Amino acid sequence: MIPAEPAQQPIPRPEPLREAVYARIVDLILNGHYPPGAALTEASLSRALDVSRTPVREALLRLEAEGVLSSSLARGFTVRPLVRREVVELYPILGSLEALAVRTARPPDPATLDALRETFGELARCTDPVRRWRLDTEAHGALVAASGNGHLMTFVRRLRTNVSRYELTYMREARSREDADRQHVEIVDALATGDPSTAATILEQHWHDGMRVILNWLDQRDS
Repeated sequence: MIPAEPAQQPIPRPEPLREAVYARIVDLILNGHYPPGAALTEASLSRALDVSRTPVREALLRLEAEGVLSSSLARGFTVRPLVRREVVELYPILGSLEALAVRTARPPDPATLDALRETFGELARCTDPVRRWRLDTEAHGALVAASGNGHLMTFVRRLRTNVSRYELTYMREARSREDADRQHVEIVDALATGDPSTAATILEQHWHDGMRVILNWLDQRDS
């Protein structure tokens, strides 16, 4: 017996509103409006963003899957605390993924190298923590995007959303990043000389050193 044809219904296409709501909630968390431990509710966010609850709930569930939020029947969604274990787990993964991207990318053209130098240079001069974070995310994103590996880019973006909570809070409280700024220059210099292997090695060390800095900072906060 031939199965009946399925009812003709259009396949829903992705709505830009979903991404816009997600991006806005991420900004609210990273800008400190919702610090670790803060509760987020569909109703309040829906009113604040002037959207229905559906895209808000989708964004909250997505952030829970990315490790930024936790949920319970009693409290709803809550911004997860900053903890050592998460830093130890996430930073090496990001370092390995970004290094893989650099090793497998095509040699960057002069315009790409100039753009990286400009972004990293502005980052080194910038004192605003939110602006520094955006510049850092932009430059690292460009390094990963050069690989042309869409799955890799998606994995890195998800991890960086969570890691950014640590980076931004640290930048607000400590701000010392001289070693990181120096390593950024060394990464671009290695790429400019056609040595992606060295660039990848420095990039992995960059994330390892960043992990150590964040762990020391967390220890001082908790002492």
